[in-house]
Amino acid sequence: MSEELLVIKDENIRDHIFTIRGKQVMLDCDIARLFNVEPKRLNEQMKRNVGRFPEDFCFKLNSTEFKSLRSQNATFDVGYLNRKYLPYVYTEHGIIALAAVLKSEIAEKMSVEIVRTFIAMRKFIIENGDVLPALAKLQNRQIDFEIETNKRFDEIMKIISKVDLPKEALFYEGQYYDAYEYISSIVRRANVSILLIDPYCDSQALSYLKNRKEGVSIFICKSESSKLLESDIELFRKEFGKLEVFTRNDFHDRFLIIDKDECYSLGTSLNHMGKKIFAVTKIEDPRIIQSIVDMFR
Repeated sequence: MSEELLVIKDENIRDHIFTIRGKQVMLDCDIARLFNVEPKRLNEQMKRNVGRFPEDFCFKLNSTEFKSLRSQNATFDVGYLNRKYLPYVYTEHGIIALAAVLKSEIAEKMSVEIVRTFIAMRKFIIENGDVLPALAKLQNRQIDFEIETNKRFDEIMKIISKVDLPKEALFYEGQYYDAYEYISSIVRRANVSILLIDPYCDSQALSYLKNRKEGVSIFICKSESSKLLESDIELFRKEFGKLEVFTRNDFHDRFLIIDKDECYSLGTSLNHMGKKIFAVTKIEDPRIIQSIVDMFR
């Protein structure tokens, strides 16, 4: 392949972004074409650096998903149909990880264009506001893999950091994944501490909290009616580190407080998200936030 950078229009990239398992992804062969490498080499680099590609960055399609994708998209060419193996797909951050391990100028530049396209799609959703819950699938995810200090990736990181979470979100019955992604995105914003006040939380709440950055302290306030067991707490501590739990019966509402200065009011317990319609609202008044935090000094 030529080393000359391919000129790809934004709309051409958008045509190759699909929604699979609730995630916006691109097929390995499309990314390979944009990065000017063979799909085989692309996936080999992924497998050699598998620690940088968790399941929310990259996964392999099953036969049903691939057949459905082929039947619903006219953009597929003959190369898709003649594949011997099922393809891998990569999320936005999986594409950044690929650029990091490939270490080529073309991959670097094209990854920036792809990220810009993802961001443009997010902006479109925000401006057209009727599909706010879908924004959770597209929100900025904390990049939790190690990238060597390299100035070539500064531009990518700056682009991603500009995307913020909506201050209000409404989720409908059945939107389990959307809710999980939204709350997980809040959790990943914490740099120092996370305080979850959820009177009726259970072990499922811990699945959200394990997504925090390494070293972030976790505090949970539950009621005596909570089904969060001591065995669940100890198991979490062994695998993920310190977890402090308080028991109070004077809270009715649920709150998620990040670094003692960013607070979200949750319309339901974490373990009930997606079962009924509920909302999440960011509390802006610092006096309210401080009054809640002061209860746990």
